[in-house]
Amino acid sequence: MDVSSVIKMNKVYITVAVLLAVAVIAVRSNTTPAEQCPGQNFEGLSDRIQVLPCESKRCKLRKNSNTTVILKFQTKTEVKELTNNVFANLGGLPLPFIGVSGMSACPHVKRADNGQPAPCPLAANVEYVYTNQFPIESFYPQVPLRVHWALNDGQKDVICFEVPAIITKR
Repeated sequence: MDVSSVIKMNKVYITVAVLLAVAVIAVRSNTTPAEQCPGQNFEGLSDRIQVLPCESKRCKLRKNSNTTVILKFQTKTEVKELTNNVFANLGGLPLPFIGVSGMSACPHVKRADNGQPAPCPLAANVEYVYTNQFPIESFYPQVPLRVHWALNDGQKDVICFEVPAIITKR
């Protein structure tokens, strides 16, 4: 190899290293501060949850915008129906998010292995990805809160998390 070939290879290696570093920083900056729901323990929860947009300490939910929630989960038994249980906890008072809480989660579920829609019933021991978008309405008060998000099979939570958040102006 001549000197110019070595220099070109080094430039390629440096470019790849810089791109990987940027990707790692981007992924880490999108970390959602997901916490276990009271009395529950879902393994690897923080790696399974993403709220967009969200910062590492608190999610900023901007009025007149949409927030996206992505959950990876696996059921232990067949699930015939899956329902959203989503509310803002304001000083111990649960206020449901309009148009999301109580609605079927089934239309928002895909298989994690191939991205294909996975309408209910959901098979046991299969990895799924739930993606949903919900509006932050203009009339929501600008306050700090905790968002509680659970997918429930009618008897128990299949997955549940809470995040500290604040509703802000757009």
